[in-house]
Amino acid sequence: MKKFDFRTPMIYILTSIIVILLIIMKKMDDDKKEQDLENRMVEVESRKEKENVSDAILPEKPTPIMRGVIGIVIDDFGYRNDEISDGFLELDARLTYAIIPGHRYSTSFGEKAVESGYEVIVHMPMENTGKTYGEEEFVLMTAMDNETIQRRLNNAIEEIPTAIGMNNHQGSKASADQNIMSNVAKVMKERGLFFLDSRTTIETIGETTMEVFGVPTARRNIFLDNEDDEEKIEKQLMKLVKRSEEVGSAIGIGHVKPKTLNVLSDQIPKLKKKGYKFEFVSNMLH
Repeated sequence: MKKFDFRTPMIYILTSIIVILLIIMKKMDDDKKEQDLENRMVEVESRKEKENVSDAILPEKPTPIMRGVIGIVIDDFGYRNDEISDGFLELDARLTYAIIPGHRYSTSFGEKAVESGYEVIVHMPMENTGKTYGEEEFVLMTAMDNETIQRRLNNAIEEIPTAIGMNNHQGSKASADQNIMSNVAKVMKERGLFFLDSRTTIETIGETTMEVFGVPTARRNIFLDNEDDEEKIEKQLMKLVKRSEEVGSAIGIGHVKPKTLNVLSDQIPKLKKKGYKFEFVSNMLH
């Protein structure tokens, strides 16, 4: 009788087991890949939901509404170099500082102011209807000839080389004189400077003369500190603020005084938070 061969069935059985194991392992691998894919999808969806919630909770901050543009010129720098003049160099705003030529600190303060980020103009002495005081080598008098007027203007500008414009110091008589203001306009045009009419008299022709000659110009709207009293200075500042809101922009003139510094130090941060913008006068010309 022929002996039964056990090897062949064993091979079939082992082969079947291996095939089954391979099928099981592939299925497990497929299940793992599918689970990984599901986990990644859940993670992505979860992140999206978080982003949407975050956007809903923290929307973009709206741009503050501009309420008015304020230009402030501070006159009479050049006389002093102390804690008051230095205090004006610490104000956090675009301010314009007018320097009188012919004084000990006229040139140096102009340099300090520009280095500190402020704008500088010449505060040009001009003849008053009453007595005219100071700066005898620079003051513009209506009796002067054209050559003298223009020489004095150029000397003043050269003494304050950081200046990019000019306004009048006193000048209730000179700023109403056509010959004086025409000469000022000619020099401003040649030098590429602007002129701010301080309007020390209602009869001034400063602004209109500049317009005729094509010189960039503007006018003072409010005097801040004709009265050296903090309460009154603040009241004048609020008038300037109100005007800037009503017509879009306004220019005020103050002076290098401790009380003016105190008011500006207190009010500028508050006004900026309310949406008012302080701007250099050079950016407010027509």
